Amino acid sequence: KLDSGKNIVYTAYSSEAREDNKYELDINIPVINIDNKVAAEFNSITQELFANKTAGVIDNAKAYTIYSISYTGYVNGDILSVIIKSTLKEGSNAQRTIVETYNYNLKTEKKVSIYDALNKKNITQDALNSKVKTVIKDANKIQLTGYETYSRDINSDIYNIENIETFFFGEDESLYVLFPYGNNKFTSEMDIVKF
Repeated sequence: KLDSGKNIVYTAYSSEAREDNKYELDINIPVINIDNKVAAEFNSITQELFANKTAGVIDNAKAYTIYSISYTGYVNGDILSVIIKSTLKEGSNAQRTIVETYNYNLKTEKKVSIYDALNKKNITQDALNSKVKTVIKDANKIQLTGYETYSRDINSDIYNIENIETFFFGEDESLYVLFPYGNNKFTSEMDIVKF
């Protein structure tokens, strides 16, 4: 551990700040308390995506901004999964939901890939592909009913296994594969594939 007095994942920064006409924050940013290169890489991503954005909002919000960050974590066998979720509403832009996940093997001290996750659950790549396509097709059917939804391209590379980075093992040991479109677009929509 980096800090022997703290849990394996703990809140490094927390704020419920509000400044009239500038911002409203509800922030809880985690640190993975493991002293190695993989955990340092995870913590660096957290710093870049969430802590730097928080500092930017506080220092120079251009439009009224509502920003929240929360996280949770699970240990299933040797695998630690940490999920960070944020919602960001800047001025008149649509609200975004941004999700980052980290999966770490406590025994091997390595990052867990989607392939490792599939192997752990005895899920074939074909089974994942099939279930992802079903979820995307179902989401696109909703759009046909007239509801305005995020437009999904079933042929997009984001659905290819080698590009899947956002997944975790939940408290029920289920594998959740996420497609949080708000990571790159102004939307809060996401698709979740559960095994």
